[in-house]
This record gives sequence, structure tokens and C-alpha cells, in this order.
Amino acid sequence: MGKRNKLINEKNKNKNKITPKKVIVIGILFTVISFIYGGINSLKSSNGNFLLSPPRNFFMKATYLPNEGNVYTSQSTGTAKILNSGVGSKIGRNPTITLNQGNSLSLHLINEDLEKNSRHNLNIDKFGIHTKDLGYFQTQTVTFTANETGTFDYYCSIHP
Repeated sequence: MGKRNKLINEKNKNKNKITPKKVIVIGILFTVISFIYGGINSLKSSNGNFLLSPPRNFFMKATYLPNEGNVYTSQSTGTAKILNSGVGSKIGRNPTITLNQGNSLSLHLINEDLEKNSRHNLNIDKFGIHTKDLGYFQTQTVTFTANETGTFDYYCSIHP
């Protein structure tokens, strides 16, 4: 009986040993779980909705123009749902964002205010979108999905 117990104890000790094979299996499992978790989170937009289709890209820059003051200018072309602002506005200045419910948009903002070298941000309260305050030549991208159809106001809280 003593010999048998000794063999059982030996087997139990070997089971609890960390072997290279166990390390590799744990590493593979961790990697697979990380990819799944990251993949699911990459489908979430900034306002918490899941992206069911690839978002449209829209590029804006915040800048200061001596004759107009602080403005956003559109850097995107060919986006039918992004319109220029109303009567008397110059092409691409302070573009109006019009979205249909369910549309996803990746809004890329860059601060190119070399003239005044001030900070800028972008806020769309309707969707809970608020970028950080960006210094000169800093960028931020926010991706969101419209919960409703319409034209939505945005602003810089530093330069209302």
C-alpha cells in the first residue's frame, strides 16, 4: 500500500507542475479570448451603439481665420449627407452634419490653429460626443451611430 500511495503522490505532484506545454496552451487561450473581446468592443461606437456597417469617414479641421474667427472646415469630399452651412457660407466652412437613423460616422478632428495656437474641441450633445481639448496639430476620432434622423448641432466649448 505504501508504494501505491507514493506513486499516486508522485502523479499529483506532476499534475500541478507548470510545464512549457501548459504555458503554451494558456497563452493561446488568452490570445483567443483577447481577440474575441477586442473584436466585440471594436464594433461599439462612442455613444455605445453597435456598428452594423462600416462607418463613413468625415474629416474636419478646427482653425482660426483672420476674417472669420474660429471655424471648422470640411476636409471631406463626396459625402452627400454632410452639407455646407446655410446662406452666405463659404464652401466647406462649418459644415452641417445630417444623418439618417442608424447611420454610423467616424468624425476625424484635427486642430490646425497655428494663427492663435489655441485649443479646440468638438461636441455633439445629441449623441453624447465630446472630444478632448486638442492642442495644435493634435487629432481625435470619434465614431458614433445616429439614434434618429436629422441635422445635428455641434460646437467647440472653448470658442462657443
